[in-house]
Amino acid sequence: MKLITKLFSLMSINRSFPQIFIFILIITSLLSCNLGVTENNTSANAKNPVQSQLQQNTLPKSISQAVLRNASRLSGLKINNLQITQVTATNFGNPCMFKFGEICTKEYNPIPGWIVIVQVKEQAWTYHVNKSGSQILLDPKINTNKLPKKISNAVLSDASKRSGLAVNALKITQSTQKTFSNPCTFGFGEVCAQIFDPIEGWEVIVKVKSQFWTYHVDITGSSIVLDPQVTKTAVRK
Repeated sequence: MKLITKLFSLMSINRSFPQIFIFILIITSLLSCNLGVTENNTSANAKNPVQSQLQQNTLPKSISQAVLRNASRLSGLKINNLQITQVTATNFGNPCMFKFGEICTKEYNPIPGWIVIVQVKEQAWTYHVNKSGSQILLDPKINTNKLPKKISNAVLSDASKRSGLAVNALKITQSTQKTFSNPCTFGFGEVCAQIFDPIEGWEVIVKVKSQFWTYHVDITGSSIVLDPQVTKTAVRK
């Protein structure tokens, strides 16, 4: 800018100097300034690549595939229609926080892993994944509404046998993917030890006439447990 000021001064003092050369010098100076700004911006971006890194999938390939398989199974979409859009390495403070607990103690028992965002149509699904990939948990607030047909049929078949009603007279009104902390909680135990031996599965609600029956089902559908609070009079012997 100082150079441009001097050039204008020269024009005002020495009218005999060809003004065309002055204008050329001014334009050249301006272009040099712009190039300097561009170079500085490029240099700054190179030093701070955080924005670009946010979009990179830094998960090990095997864990990335496991997350996508889980999202595919729950959403009913093919894996190539899903995309991991963000991966954040983190240390979850304790198992409660890792399991999306809303009210957790301040106990520090860290679980290293990742927060993974998967794009499923218009939704962004949040997963918590531990470092080894042995635990992949979907945020329970996300309603997938995609109970696998095999499990749906098995639950309705069980409710049909117990109630004496035809399968088409029954309706699954809600299904929620859950991680049951241990076999006791999976089996509707009222007083369970605080042992962490997780069982991945579903909580399924079935409408039977005017009642709503709650089932716990493991992820494969091989274990189906009806809430014992369903009264004996509601279940046909």
